[in-house]
Amino acid sequence: MKYRNRNIMLIGLTALLAAGCQSELLVDFQEQQQTAVGTIDFVGGFIDNQVNTKAVTKLSQHSASMGVWAWQAQTNAEETPLFNNQEVVYSSELEDWTYSPKRYWSANSTYRFYAYAPHSSSVEGASVTIDSESGRFSIEGISLEGSNLMSNEASRSTIGLFGSVADVDWMIDRNGLSGMRGNFGSRVTFNMQHILAKFNVKVRVSDVLANDTRTTVTLDSITISSLAGGGSFEQKLNHTPDPDNVQDNAVQEWTLDNTASTYDLLSTRFVDVDGTGYYVIESLVLPQTIGEESKVKACFTMTSADGREERFVSTFGLSEAFGSFATGHNYTLTVIMAPDAITFDAGSGSWDDHTVVTDGTVY
Repeated sequence: MKYRNRNIMLIGLTALLAAGCQSELLVDFQEQQQTAVGTIDFVGGFIDNQVNTKAVTKLSQHSASMGVWAWQAQTNAEETPLFNNQEVVYSSELEDWTYSPKRYWSANSTYRFYAYAPHSSSVEGASVTIDSESGRFSIEGISLEGSNLMSNEASRSTIGLFGSVADVDWMIDRNGLSGMRGNFGSRVTFNMQHILAKFNVKVRVSDVLANDTRTTVTLDSITISSLAGGGSFEQKLNHTPDPDNVQDNAVQEWTLDNTASTYDLLSTRFVDVDGTGYYVIESLVLPQTIGEESKVKACFTMTSADGREERFVSTFGLSEAFGSFATGHNYTLTVIMAPDAITFDAGSGSWDDHTVVTDGTVY
């Protein structure tokens, strides 16, 4: 069971699975032949943006490490491994990504790079591999418990960005980088994509209650039950799956672990709710089909001007709002509280796009 804080209620349905475009390491042809010129350094990368665009979100804001594979080929020669799940670490002091031992650009060589974050050594029980024969990347032992709570403070401030939470926000560069070596001294920049889903719950009162200054509404709790807690991810390298192509052998990227325990999400508790709304849950979730066992239970209390209290409880299936959670999507459920019934709205959008005006902000 995990606790999450946020205002519940609202959801618009827009899907976003940012598929990275294959990027090339541009080469500066040098007339002077050199066997090794300049160290291979890393920028880290942007998230859900094409490489070399003016991206707002940088990998260093979400993760302090990444794993890198790379292959090098001399002219008319076969590829040889250069990096094998090399751990590259972000130093806040240096404001730079570092690794050891250093590798160097070589003249007349071509390169392929592939990356994911965070590095597997920082995640207990997880293993990350690339099968050179099948050309598949896999993450085994992914586990979620529903963390990243919001605070119960009256200011309705959030804890902050994903990153300093127990659940791991796994990201990969789906298409990698390929081509000849870059300009001498150039830095490799990855385009990371979220492979989990994000689930937000917001609560607000109905317009009738919002206009009734004599009545206050307090959210007692919201519980989202029976979410899948473990699984594995696999994808074909240099490839973004096309779900509309039945011949695509990499569409099934996620496999749930049926032996892993399920978990519940519990919202912020005992907060006053208004017509604007308040996010009470923000959680990473595994991509999965929503089953009948997953329920939303909302409890709230209405207090009238004379101090009389009435408690309301409503339960409905999460599948009524969503049929499934998909990779890279950001879902928001808005729960609207009213004396006659609790209603909801649901949808999905880009990971960092939140257009609803509210005192609470979901990152």
